[in-house]
Amino acid sequence: MKNVFYLAIILFLISSCKPEIKNPDSKVKIEKGTEIEVSESLQKTEKLVKKTNPLLGYWVGYFERNDGKDYDKKAVITGGFTWNRENKINISIDSIKESLVYGHSVVAGNDRPFHGSIKNEGDNIFSFKAKEPGDDKYDGEFTFTISNNQLIGKWVAYKNINIKKRKYTLEKKLFSYNRNTMLDRSTLYVKWINKKVDRGNGEIERWISSEFITATNLIYEINASNTLLTKQDVENLKKGDLTIIRNSIYARHGYSFKNRPLRVFFDAQSWYIPVHSDIKSDFTEIEKKNIQLLLKYEKNASEYYDYFGRG
Repeated sequence: MKNVFYLAIILFLISSCKPEIKNPDSKVKIEKGTEIEVSESLQKTEKLVKKTNPLLGYWVGYFERNDGKDYDKKAVITGGFTWNRENKINISIDSIKESLVYGHSVVAGNDRPFHGSIKNEGDNIFSFKAKEPGDDKYDGEFTFTISNNQLIGKWVAYKNINIKKRKYTLEKKLFSYNRNTMLDRSTLYVKWINKKVDRGNGEIERWISSEFITATNLIYEINASNTLLTKQDVENLKKGDLTIIRNSIYARHGYSFKNRPLRVFFDAQSWYIPVHSDIKSDFTEIEKKNIQLLLKYEKNASEYYDYFGRG
């Protein structure tokens, strides 16, 4: 009788455990330029761009479409969320020699050099024409003016890409790495993917699926750049929390995101400036250890869902 009693207890305990459900889409994407270098550690606490000429430096704002179209098939309008493919751009004017200007632009994970001419129009107004090399699909030509601490202009692509013309109004910004920077409560993190649906008559329909990541307020409280995290700090975090906390490290270093949902989220942060497409040599020792820990738990959260919908 005792054996039967103990067997009943064991069966009850087994049946009460919630099984994990395998998620077939379990990859955690690590963007190129954010990989951890295990060799030499650069203990950087601050990176400043110091310029003397007021025209030199970083000019930052949104790179908006200027083709007369409100939306196109690649715009995202779903679940109360709208993204019309505008991205934060950093036009860096690096040097001016007489009538020649040299610089580079950083936007959507691309870091492209340009060179051109500058003309003093009088009344503290300067006009620029600058060309990118042309060996990249998204290269083009910038024309802009700088006056009253604003850079206003247009860009036209060389090739016939989806959005051939863009406009921008930028302000002068100083980039400084600050390990204590916390996230603003500015926007939701929305993940979306394009899906193809076979309608059964030989036609393929493409549509967008979106997911509002179930991140919690912990993304505004946990800083993986200034605090060494432990297993206890992260083991119960949702996948959305883990993803944002890890990528916040990259954003503090001015990483320019290729991943669109991450780019939209961090572009909305008032302090964020896209400065680099490769930051793997910039991480502090604390950040390296935290990235490894977060990736471990993020991968686990991606591989399995539980009944409460974690992920």
